Amino acid sequence: MLSTLKLTWQKLAWSSCLSLLLHFAFFWMVAAASFSGYIGKWGMRDNTARFSLEAMLDASADRPFVYRQLLPMLANGAARLVPERIQARVAEKLNPAKVYTKTSAAANPALGFRYVVVYYLSFLSLLGSVLLLHCIALDAGVGRLAALIAPAVLSLGFPYLQTIGGYFYDTAELLFFSLAYLLVSRRRIAWFFAILAPATLNKESFFFYIITLLPLLLAAYPRRKALAIAAAALLVSGLVNAAVKLHYAGAGGAPVELHLGDNLAAYLSLRTYSQMELTYGIMGPRQAFVPTLLLIATVFARGWRASPREVRQHMLLAAAVNLPLFVLFAAVAELRNLSLMFVGFAIVIGKALEAEPAKPLP
Repeated sequence: MLSTLKLTWQKLAWSSCLSLLLHFAFFWMVAAASFSGYIGKWGMRDNTARFSLEAMLDASADRPFVYRQLLPMLANGAARLVPERIQARVAEKLNPAKVYTKTSAAANPALGFRYVVVYYLSFLSLLGSVLLLHCIALDAGVGRLAALIAPAVLSLGFPYLQTIGGYFYDTAELLFFSLAYLLVSRRRIAWFFAILAPATLNKESFFFYIITLLPLLLAAYPRRKALAIAAAALLVSGLVNAAVKLHYAGAGGAPVELHLGDNLAAYLSLRTYSQMELTYGIMGPRQAFVPTLLLIATVFARGWRASPREVRQHMLLAAAVNLPLFVLFAAVAELRNLSLMFVGFAIVIGKALEAEPAKPLP
């Protein structure tokens, strides 16, 4: 009897390991394809001096871009710790300039190693995001197959959302949003507070994302405690944000870029809804392309009601915070700046995939 139980447990453990391996391999390929689509489209912005990776690494970039210092700081720290011989070897073997012409600055010996560090941290952030989104979808009651497909759909669609521009910190932003959502929903509040500083240092948008987590906190804790957690998190993130802005107060540019006038004019123009651009090397939608908007509307139509209540509340709050910021500060139809809604949207995608097709008319 004991030997039978032992054999059964070993088979289950082996099956679980194989399942994890297959999941990881699938998400690795998805993330690699998505990241290649982004890099092939935008590179590391080497052709734009005011926010190129080189300018970010030496903190000479203009505001507000220079505020997003987490990955550059990690790369600079690694360069101080790793022996030069190993740095040269890593830069030689992993240098993306061998593949992507838009990462030409990576061939610079002074930048090579640090460039590779940022490049792979950005990729690993995307990989981590899809793994976390898979767990989040399962927690939200999405079926196992749809919970696999939904993060893949969001990831593969990510380069299409990077219209006007794409940046290395976009994937880290998605990683921190996904991680914060998972930690709060699973009541890992100590770990949630542990990521506040690095998440805000990666991009100041994390401060606003904390607000969107309030429905999850209210679902997990008494009202007073939930509000206290949110307020404390906002205070920590706000102090980090203020410290960063003070530190780079002398940099060029401005703390924010106002695009309200451009946006109001653009959204009244039909041209905004019919533009196209190359993504994955193939002509596809650009900005607020009509079929893109219809596709997003279809996902919501099929998956919204089936999504858990706290997910819908999270999405509504995210929209209430994100849309005004989007109109005020984002470049025209720069869809990547709707990022506060991406985690919830992945769940809605999963629910939409599981929605029963409409019955044919008699």
